[in-house]
Amino acid sequence: MSDASNIVKCVARIWRMYKRQESLLRSVMRLDIPSRVRRICSNGYMMSLLFKKDVGSMYESIKNNLNDGELSSITRSVDEFDADVMDSFALLSEIATHQQIILKEYRALLPHLDPASDAARACSEHIDKLSVLESSLVKEVSGLPKSRQDLSFVA
Repeated sequence: MSDASNIVKCVARIWRMYKRQESLLRSVMRLDIPSRVRRICSNGYMMSLLFKKDVGSMYESIKNNLNDGELSSITRSVDEFDADVMDSFALLSEIATHQQIILKEYRALLPHLDPASDAARACSEHIDKLSVLESSLVKEVSGLPKSRQDLSFVA
């Protein structure tokens, strides 16, 4: 398999991860969560939308029109996460874990790109911003109760 083919597959994988991240973030924002966490998730959602568009443009510029399909044709069905099944801590933990996987994929992609290219600059910027988001999210999640039973409500 050629290096170009690996790059295309890696970019497509990152794009699909953003689709899943959007769904995770949308699901958690439907829950009753602290405003700080909601703000972080909202920022993450907006970043996912913007970065997915950047990655989609990158894919279009490097794909082989004869062998590589359209991104919209290679996506899985959108995951919807039921708030009754997963509590906010579990869902936020899933988002943080997924964020780390996206960062890992970017770091695997970066060495294959020309360091002076726009794609490499965009990926580096994405890594920087996603790292800040991920650390903020992990910090906030670590301060949350681990389950619904740990929540205390004041009437």
